[in-house]
Amino acid sequence: MAIEWWVVLATIAGPVIAVQTQKWIERATENRNRKRQIFDVMMANRATRLADDHVRAVNMIDLAFLPKGLNASKNREVLAAWRSLFGELTRGIPEEETDPGKLRAWTERCNEFYVKLLSKISIALGYNFTDEELRRGVYYPRGHGEREQAQLAILHGLRLILEGKESLQMRLTAAPGADVTAELQKKLTERMVDAYDADGSLKVRIQSDEAKGST
Repeated sequence: MAIEWWVVLATIAGPVIAVQTQKWIERATENRNRKRQIFDVMMANRATRLADDHVRAVNMIDLAFLPKGLNASKNREVLAAWRSLFGELTRGIPEEETDPGKLRAWTERCNEFYVKLLSKISIALGYNFTDEELRRGVYYPRGHGEREQAQLAILHGLRLILEGKESLQMRLTAAPGADVTAELQKKLTERMVDAYDADGSLKVRIQSDEAKGST
């Protein structure tokens, strides 16, 4: 009798277990694909971290690498690395800081935190990238760097203008009718000069009424 109940139970539970197992596999696959997509975007844009795709990818790390399941410990390491980088980026440096050495040191710290984050994600996904590969193995044309720096300079300057810290410089190189005005000014000056003698006396001409009538 007991054997018959086990057969009935197995018959009923079998499809349920199969469905739940399939759902678990689908969730695990979806989660891994999400992690893989984040890693792919970060690797593709690691030289252009201001790209919109890159910003969206790093903002998904907290959701994709929840510390649960079989990879809980590796996910925690990813989150710890991300929070270290996020903390440095948030802390930043004062806007008025102009010391090249301090600016370079802050940039290098951010780069190291970023490489560590990429390394932890690659380990969680089962890859074997070295830190040197993550740091150096990237192609970034010089023109792209110059364009990015120019965009940053424009945005920074625009922000200072909108905040009232800087003014918009303007230079007048030409004005409508400038040539005509200059010619009239020249003629007026010449007539004024002709109206004076060499010693600075004003030339005066007296004309009688008869002379006026004859003209």
